[in-house]
Amino acid sequence: MSGPLTIIMYHYVHEPAGQGFTKLVGRTYDEFQGQLDYLERHFAIITPEQFLEAVKGRYALPANACMLTFDDGYRIHYSVVFKALRERGLSGFFFPPARPVAEPNVLDVHKIHFTLTSPAGPTEVARQLCDWLEMNAAAFALQPVDSYKATYAKASRFDPAEIVFVKRVLQKGLPDAARAAAVDWLFRKLSGHDEAALSDAFYLRSNEITEMVDNGMYVGSHSYSHRWLDTLTGDEQDRELDLSLGFLESVGAPTRNWIMCYPYGGQNPSLLERLRQRGCVAGLTTEVAVAEVGRHDPLLLPRLDTNDLPLRADG
Repeated sequence: MSGPLTIIMYHYVHEPAGQGFTKLVGRTYDEFQGQLDYLERHFAIITPEQFLEAVKGRYALPANACMLTFDDGYRIHYSVVFKALRERGLSGFFFPPARPVAEPNVLDVHKIHFTLTSPAGPTEVARQLCDWLEMNAAAFALQPVDSYKATYAKASRFDPAEIVFVKRVLQKGLPDAARAAAVDWLFRKLSGHDEAALSDAFYLRSNEITEMVDNGMYVGSHSYSHRWLDTLTGDEQDRELDLSLGFLESVGAPTRNWIMCYPYGGQNPSLLERLRQRGCVAGLTTEVAVAEVGRHDPLLLPRLDTNDLPLRADG
C-alpha cells in the first residue's frame, strides 16, 4: 500500500501574549493555531498507530494524509503544543534529544541559538568567532579563517550567510574538541544565560514526556546529544542511539517499531544499518517534499517545514 503523506516539521512554538523565549525563531501562538485550523480543514491528520501501520504496508492512508512532528524537546511542546492538540483531539509526534532532559545542560545547537539572539547580534557573534578561530588555530590545528568562510558562509533557505557561517562552523565545521570549546566560550561570553537554569526552563522534563505518551502522543528518538550523526564514527553512532533508546524506555515511550528523527537531517548508510539492527521502522529527514509511503525508503521520509504552510484556514 502506498500514498502521499504530508509530514509537517515544527520546532519552537511561542506562548500566548509574547511570553517565554520571545527572541527564538518559531511560530507565534496565533500562527500555530491558524495552521492547525488550516490543516484540519484541508488534511486528514493521522495518529501514530496509523502511521506505523502504513509504513509496514498494513494500512491505506486516507486522502490528504498529514502528520505533525515537533523536534528538539522544548518545554513549550508540553505547555502549549500538547494542550492545543488535546483540545482538538489530535496526535503529534515529538522528538526530544535525551541529554538535556537527563542532564542539566544546554545542547550546543541551542547555545548557538541563544548566542546569535543575544544583544551582541549575529555580526558581532561572527566577528568573535573569527577572533576565537585565530587565537586557537595553533592549539587545535585549525584552518585559516578564510577557509571556513569559503566553505560555510553561504546563505540558506532561511538564514543569511553570516548566520549560516556561525551555525555550520560551530555545529560540524571544527574538530570536536575545538567545536565544543568555541561554543562554550561564545555562550558564556555573549548569551547572558546560566546554563543549568536555562536547561531547566527550556527543555521538557521526564514526567511531562511520560504524561504526553500516556495521552496518545508519540515520542521518538532525536539522538542523545543532537549531533550531526553522519559526522560520527560507528561507535559514536552506537552510543547516541543506545543512550537515546534507554531514555525513551525510561519515559515509557516505544523502543520497538520506533521512529528516528535525524538532527539537522544528517544520516548515512552506517547509521541506517544501525537503525535497522535496532528495530527502527521509520526515519524523518529535513528533505523538503511530500513523502510517498511505499515509494520512499521508510528510513528517509521527507518533510515540509511549518514555513511552507499558510497561517490561516483560508490561506
